[in-house]
Amino acid sequence: MKEERSSKPQINVSSIPVGGGIAGSLFAAISMAIFMIGIPAIREVFPVVLLVGGGIALVLHSMDKKAKIPGQPWINQNPGPK
Repeated sequence: MKEERSSKPQINVSSIPVGGGIAGSLFAAISMAIFMIGIPAIREVFPVVLLVGGGIALVLHSMDKKAKIPGQPWINQNPGPK
C-alpha cells in the first residue's frame, strides 16, 4: 500500500531531541521569541506570566528549604497507616 502523504507537511516540535544545558536553553528562548513575535497577545501577557511564575518558584523554593532534608518529597509526606 502507498503511504498517504499530507498535503500540508508540518514540523512536529515534540520529535526534536533537545537536552539540558545551553542548547536546551537556547532552543527554549528562541522558540519563545518566535511565538512572541508571531502572536501579539502573548507580548501583553508575558510580564504577568513572568511575575506569577517567579512567585510560584519562590514559594516552591521556600517549601524545599523548610523540609527536614532538602530535596525530600514534601507533597505527600503521609507515611501511611501505622
